Amino acid sequence: GTGSLNELGSLTMPGKKALVLISNGRSTIENGYLDRTLAELKRAGAEAAVFAKIMENPVKEVIMEGADFARENGCDFIVALGGGAVIDSSAAISAMAVNEGVLWDYVCGGTGKCRPIINKGLPVVAIATTSGTGSEMNGFGVISNLETNEKIGFGGPAVSPCLASIVLPTRGLTLFSTIQRS
Repeated sequence: GTGSLNELGSLTMPGKKALVLISNGRSTIENGYLDRTLAELKRAGAEAAVFAKIMENPVKEVIMEGADFARENGCDFIVALGGGAVIDSSAAISAMAVNEGVLWDYVCGGTGKCRPIINKGLPVVAIATTSGTGSEMNGFGVISNLETNEKIGFGGPAVSPCLASIVLPTRGLTLFSTIQRS
């Protein structure tokens, strides 16, 4: 119900330091979702590092930058706070933060090399601030490669969210649901 985002801090987080992904827009900040999420992560005993560069139609270069940011900051899980592009990006950053090479090594289609994901990605907590994409319920996302003019789906069970919620912006409602991840 109302104010449920304020319960995030009472949940068990899948790690000690979150990479908080948000878009390069302003709505997550202006609506107060970022501050509330950071406060709840702190209450849960988790530190956070914010990566605010995800754009509509995310590109592989930003995915790789986000993965590098996660490693450099010692992040052991991801909180994807935003719409479909942010949550799509979380799957790819999750995988690339713990696997070698570049994203297109693992993309199956187009010029991708279709290598299997060896290491399970960083756990993802998906907090959707828009409705309609369903990205928070699966480990797939669509990423663009500007060099090859491709826009291809990427992901799989190894990068599926372990905790998901939907925030209904007009009413401030949130519902958290734990997702079993094997």
